[in-house]
Amino acid sequence: MGRLRAWLCRLLGCTQEQIIIHTPASGSTVSSPVSVTGVGRATQHNQLFVEVRDASNTVIGSGPAPVTGPLGQPGPFSASITFSPSTPGSPGHIQVYDSSPATGAITHLASVLVRF
Repeated sequence: MGRLRAWLCRLLGCTQEQIIIHTPASGSTVSSPVSVTGVGRATQHNQLFVEVRDASNTVIGSGPAPVTGPLGQPGPFSASITFSPSTPGSPGHIQVYDSSPATGAITHLASVLVRF
């Protein structure tokens, strides 16, 4: 599948993901504080944002994730986010996003499903 995707991307010009979450893995069980790592490109101040959300999509933890590297270029990021789940064992998700400096709207978003 990787070769086919690479070939199609060269042919059609695929858009490269701006944020990729390495940890935690999707489906894993996490506890507070959770370590969130990956690679991303931030448009302002070389900083992405992380939110931990419960099953009802309520933010139960958040914080910045600085990107290491030249401004506007992809680089590794990491953050340690403290959160309080409402029910242990319940599902939730972690999202990492970048926002527009002009409007504050989310411009790029990646997320993984987790259990608390």
